[in-house]
Amino acid sequence: MSLEMVVATPAPMGFSPVQASNRAVGPSSNTGQKSTLTAPIIDFCVVVIDSEKAKKLTRKMPLGDLVRYVFGTGSAIVVGPIQDRVFNFYPRSATMVDETGSVCGKIGLDDDGKVCISLSGQGCQHVRSWPQVANVLDDLDARISHVDIAIDDLTGETFNLQTFRDLYDRGEFVMNGRPPQAQYVDDCGSNKGCSFYVGQRGHKQLNIYEKGKQLGDPESGHTRCELRLYAKRIDLPNDVLRNPGKYFAGSYPMLAAYVVGEAERLLTKEQMVNASAKAMVRFLRNQAGTALNLVMDALGDDAVEFLMEHVVRDGRPGRMKNVVGDLPALVRAQLQTIPSQEAA
Repeated sequence: MSLEMVVATPAPMGFSPVQASNRAVGPSSNTGQKSTLTAPIIDFCVVVIDSEKAKKLTRKMPLGDLVRYVFGTGSAIVVGPIQDRVFNFYPRSATMVDETGSVCGKIGLDDDGKVCISLSGQGCQHVRSWPQVANVLDDLDARISHVDIAIDDLTGETFNLQTFRDLYDRGEFVMNGRPPQAQYVDDCGSNKGCSFYVGQRGHKQLNIYEKGKQLGDPESGHTRCELRLYAKRIDLPNDVLRNPGKYFAGSYPMLAAYVVGEAERLLTKEQMVNASAKAMVRFLRNQAGTALNLVMDALGDDAVEFLMEHVVRDGRPGRMKNVVGDLPALVRAQLQTIPSQEAA
């Protein structure tokens, strides 16, 4: 993999979320067409529960109940046993697993009752109300130490990787007189997806990557712009969970143009399943297409029964094992949209 680096002296970390506005903004706001941008979503969240008020609660509440209380995930997430394994400098930890059997986060604990809950993007899918999470954190005097806010362009019509590389080259990311460091990761023509990073991990970082290609569709224009905010260097209030778009727009001035999305997480999930479904069909065609054709020719009407008995097996393809919700319904809808020449 080739790696191209553009490095400059990091600017001091500043952060001032913009105020919400009713003014229409964004490249597609005056086109009369529905935006291909999604609404800002929380895609990673780490909270620290360390106030005396919170410790009284955590000492008597099982970890599974604590996760449900803070994040409102119901029975979708379970917490494994506490182990003597270090996580984020906490001496003990436990792993969270969701209803699909996927790891969706970690919990760190220390001997003083301090708890750190790290919810991955997989786990964030199960949170029903982020404003309610913020309310609970406020009530517990708990705080956020890291949050990722993502906006997807489902088609790549409004922005893609080159959009942000051009913005960087024009100096649009310069703050306090100096540009943040940047890094471009090329997929070297493999069509597995390129990435562009602006800023530093652990400080404030923007990650733009070709989400559709990453999921297996080489022709997809689906691009994700993900902002990573860390409390280490900036004031990161719980309000970011109530108004993620405001904080996304406030991190770099040009990002305000992209907080125009209407699509919610469900549409993003459908787009991701679509890319995986197309990749699955391509895999079947390339790896087993001729063999299946021979079985169909040999057995005729009995071929489906034979395949069900001897070939089909339980479980999900690896690329879809983490999908939350009614996967068969999502795949059915996406398979019906694949053009015949593509599935042929």
